[in-house]
Order: sequence, then structure tokens, then C-alpha cells
Amino acid sequence: MKLIAVIITCLLSITLISCKNEKVKVNKKPNVIIILSDDQGYGDLGRHGHPILKTPNLDKFYDQSVRFTKFHVSPTCAPTRAALMTGKHEFKSGVTHTVAGWGREKLSLESTTLATHLKNAGYSTGLFGKWHLGKTGAYRAEKRGFDVALTIEGAKNPPKNHWDPNLMLNGVEHNYKGFRTDIFFNEATKWISEKKETPFFCYIPTYSPHGPIDAPKEFIEQYKGHGSGKYWAAESNIDWNVGKLMKKLKELGIDDNTLVIYMNDNGGTHVTTYNAGMRGKKATVWMGGTRAMSLWRWPKHFTPGDVDKLCGHTDVMPTIAELAESPIPDSYKVEGKSLLPLLKDVNADFPDRVSIRHLGRWPNGELEKHKYIGASVLWKNYRLIRTEVCGNEACEGECKAFYKAKKEGGSNGFHRATTTPLKQWNLFDVDKDPLAENDLAKEKPELVKKLSGKFEDWWVEVQPYLINDK
Repeated sequence: MKLIAVIITCLLSITLISCKNEKVKVNKKPNVIIILSDDQGYGDLGRHGHPILKTPNLDKFYDQSVRFTKFHVSPTCAPTRAALMTGKHEFKSGVTHTVAGWGREKLSLESTTLATHLKNAGYSTGLFGKWHLGKTGAYRAEKRGFDVALTIEGAKNPPKNHWDPNLMLNGVEHNYKGFRTDIFFNEATKWISEKKETPFFCYIPTYSPHGPIDAPKEFIEQYKGHGSGKYWAAESNIDWNVGKLMKKLKELGIDDNTLVIYMNDNGGTHVTTYNAGMRGKKATVWMGGTRAMSLWRWPKHFTPGDVDKLCGHTDVMPTIAELAESPIPDSYKVEGKSLLPLLKDVNADFPDRVSIRHLGRWPNGELEKHKYIGASVLWKNYRLIRTEVCGNEACEGECKAFYKAKKEGGSNGFHRATTTPLKQWNLFDVDKDPLAENDLAKEKPELVKKLSGKFEDWWVEVQPYLINDK
């Protein structure tokens, strides 16, 4: 009898071990959550030194993450979203503006999205928030790889409505009660709870703190008396929602198998109080216009630390594809590189690359007049930059904002209306000079020639892809 008992115990042990191994095998692919805030600056974070804004949950998240300190996005929102979703420069998907009326925010139907790629790899896919890459027909998010898409695109009430909004759920309008940011996080959390047994990709791009700025009263009260109080309140509300989400992942038992990425989509809009020592804001190609926080948290897989290699939004898709063990076909033509070596070891070797940023946002039909309205080439610690307005103060493109900021002067003029000398490139070592006060162009003419040549070649290369320009 004792022998039989021993045999049964052994068999049970083998069975339990087999079941455990089978479970690990089934859940091998990590869940992925990307949270993308709208118009939050790099400096708008407690850990980045902001003297007033309180972000306790994101500060904790920061401490638990791999942090890319030289991570750059586009100067404005739709372009960043296009690059994030496709792994290639936004111009190569036809996205050169943000205004829907001009049609230049529509993501080329030839471009394959991260959502489509992961869906094909067996992931459930959901979007809860701002799509901004096309609001009609085949351009809608639920047609671009998302099983579930909850957004404002196409809703009858204006997108500026933060409270009790009408939202489109896979193209069908519904009314929701409450504050919009809370709604998106709550609906995303419900969906995650339903999909926890299988790999999922959850994309939560917020509309806050983009204007018109608002937040629940309890958050506004924290910053009473400050000129940027509502802006910071909106960011504190995001922080609160991130804390709730992270707590839920633990409750569901999926925290250790869920990669969560937190990013902002472009430079901040309220940078007078604090801008992490940089020049520039949203809609500029100065450092403060494109540098973004990029925090990657995956417990027991990534060791927290800082990465100082130049990288950016186009790297997100290839990185996640590698983590999902789903190689990207050559036909996708992504430009980004997988960041996995750096996520595994923050000191790993990684190739130096040249990266181009352009403001876009020219009036329809005036592309060549605005070739240098905001052109920037990034390489190592250098930023080559050329900003020239077209000369027309009534220009319907971004030049109008330049002229307005210049007349206002002060902080806004410094961060937004600084132009380089006509027909000249400026060169800055942004590691030593993030305020871009010491032009090195005359000291390093060969580097200027090399990097400006990269831009000229790129400008010719992207022309065939600008399919939305008229």
C-alpha cells in the first residue's frame, strides 16, 4: 500500500508540474499596454523635477521602469501616433498635419498598424481613447486592427466635450457618463479583465491634458491659484488613473506578464513654470518639442534603469513585435529598431542613428515653401536645426503661430518663435546645451554638411509618400 501511495504521489507531482509548465507555455507572450498622454511635456513629471505637479503613481511607475532619456517623438500628435503605429516616419504614411478638415492626418491604407500585426499574432486588441489617424470608413481604428475601438472620432458631439461624452464604440455612437479620461481607463480595465486569459494589446491614448483643459474638481483644487492649475490637474487625473490600472493588474494576477509603456505624444503646452531645462514646446523641433518620456515597466523581466541611447517612437512597433515573437514581414518596411537589447541591459551596445524630425503643418499646396519651417536632424548628442517661416504673416499653416508668438515675446516667443538665420542651419550639443544657446555650426562645418545632407536626401525620399497633400 505504501508503494502504491508513493507512486500516486509521484504521478500527481508530475501532473502538477506538467500543468504548471503548460500554463507558462500558454501565457508565454506578454500582454502589452501603451498609455499615450496628449500634450504632456517631458518635464511634466515629479521624477523629472517639476516643482509643483504631483504625480505619485507615475513616479512609482518611473522607479520600476526602464527609462529612455533620449527618446524623441514628433512635434505634434497625429504624426507621433502614425509613427508609433507603423514603425516608420509619419510622412511615409502620408501624415503631415493634425487638422481633419485638411485630410492630412489620415494614415495611409497601405500602412500596416501595430494592432494589425499583433492581431495576426493571436492577440486581442483594444483602443480606448484618441485615434486621430482618420475618422471615416477604412481609416477608422476598428478597421485598422483593433477588435474594440472606443473613441470620439465620428461622434456627433464635439470632441472638446470632457463630460458625459458621446463616444463611438466600433463605429456606433453611445453616451457615457462621467469624465472622459476616467471613462477610457475604466472601459479599458473592464476589457483587460475579460481578456486576461489570452495575450492582449491595450492602447490608451488620452485626450488630456490637451485643450480645452479640464479635470474633476478634486484635482483642480490641488492647484488652486496657479495659472497652469487646470493643466496640472488634468495630468494628476491621468496619474490617478494609471495608479488604479496598475493596482488592477495585480488583482488580476497578470502584473508580471504585462508590459506597460507610458509615453507623451509631443512637447508640453504649459512650459513657462518648468520645461526640464530645455528650449521648445509642442509644435516646434527644438528639444522641448520632441523629447518625450518613455517608461517601460515589465516586472521580473526588465531591470529599472536609464538608457541614454538616441531612440524614438518608430522603435516601439519592432520592439513589441520581437517580444511577441512575431517577426515583422519585410513588406512592412519599418524604420525603427527593436529596443529589446537595451531593455534587457541598459548598457548594451546599440547602433548610433540619424533621426529626422519635421514640423509639417504647411497649408495645402505649399509644401516647398515650408521645407525648412521646422527641420531637425538628430545624431548622438547633436541636434541640427533650421526654422524658417514662409514670410506670409497670414499663412494658414504653422507660420501664423510663429508670428503670433514672436509678437507676444516672453517665454512663448522663446520656446516657439525662435527662428534660425535664413538659409542657415544651426548646430547644438543638446547634452551640454539643452536651451540651444551656443550655435556650433561654424565650429563644426563638416558635421553640418554631413547632417544637412542627410536631411536633403530624406526630403527627396519622402515626396512619393505624401499622398494626402494637395
